[in-house]
Amino acid sequence: MAVRRIAKLAYHVVRSNLVELHYPYRLTYAVTNRCQAHCSMCNIWRKTADGELTMAEIDTFFARSNRFSWINLTGGEIFQRDDIVEIIRSVDRHCRSLYLLNFPTNGYQTEKIVAAVADILTHTSIPRLMVSVSLDGPCELHDSTRGLPGSWEQALATFRQLRIMRSRRFSVYLGYTMQESNLHAFQETVDAARSELGELSVDEIHVNLAHISGHYYDNSSFSGLPDPVAAGEILTRIRGLRSRRFLDPVSVLERRYQKLARTFQQTGAVPLTCQAAAASCFIDPGGVVYPCTAFDAPLGTLREHGYDLYRLWRSAGRHSIRKAVCDGACPRCWTPCEAYQTILANLLT
Repeated sequence: MAVRRIAKLAYHVVRSNLVELHYPYRLTYAVTNRCQAHCSMCNIWRKTADGELTMAEIDTFFARSNRFSWINLTGGEIFQRDDIVEIIRSVDRHCRSLYLLNFPTNGYQTEKIVAAVADILTHTSIPRLMVSVSLDGPCELHDSTRGLPGSWEQALATFRQLRIMRSRRFSVYLGYTMQESNLHAFQETVDAARSELGELSVDEIHVNLAHISGHYYDNSSFSGLPDPVAAGEILTRIRGLRSRRFLDPVSVLERRYQKLARTFQQTGAVPLTCQAAAASCFIDPGGVVYPCTAFDAPLGTLREHGYDLYRLWRSAGRHSIRKAVCDGACPRCWTPCEAYQTILANLLT
């Protein structure tokens, strides 16, 4: 089964290098705005939790829109939904081509998170599961950035327990969101984490850049983006610390992402033709569909289209927004949510 699913993912990737796809193979779905953390770079926690898709609506959506090979669940904090495992079981039940499921977590609810991951690994057939636990600095800096006392200790406790469960099927990483406040704190963060964990490789840390998004992060007034030149230099140094594991797709993607992140930081231009509204899309907790997490251009709502993404995807509005993306008439970002499928669609570039 895993071979068939990875072959399907490979098929989508190859086709995306040759033609524009008629349906997204990667979905980013924010299941909730609820979050215990009050992060300095994100105001999702300030947004209302009213109007979230119900479990029944989510199940209908995945029953009718099930061609995804890669799904990224996000929030908010996904474990603020008590039905998160049920949501993932719905994904598994309906999306029979799904190869990879990934999600971030602040790691604060250690027991619940570890139990949920164990349940997913035991009771679903999803071939690959990847989790990133947010860690944005040494203890004091992380807790102040996240606005949640004790979150550093909980994040490391969660990572430690999940790391014990690692296998060929399951991977866990620390997620470092680079912004002005922690721009020069990467090595200090690694050292602090190592003091608690014993061993920690830079390969176990996923680095991404803080971004602005009105409809997702609700942080249009955020002034703490990292200095482009300094961030580019630091990303180059971090990239040099990584192992060159050419047969590991995750390692290859991470290195490529960081290399192009430096280009993005220096030029402000997306280094490759973006795949938003073609190979991928973003759905918010209320079922509003967007091309991505950065471009505030709604394609429509699931509720208005019978929870059938195929119907929405064929609309003239979706085609016009895709043209805007191709023309560069978008906010221009380089977030992992959008960058990975863009990298995969430009393998010869």
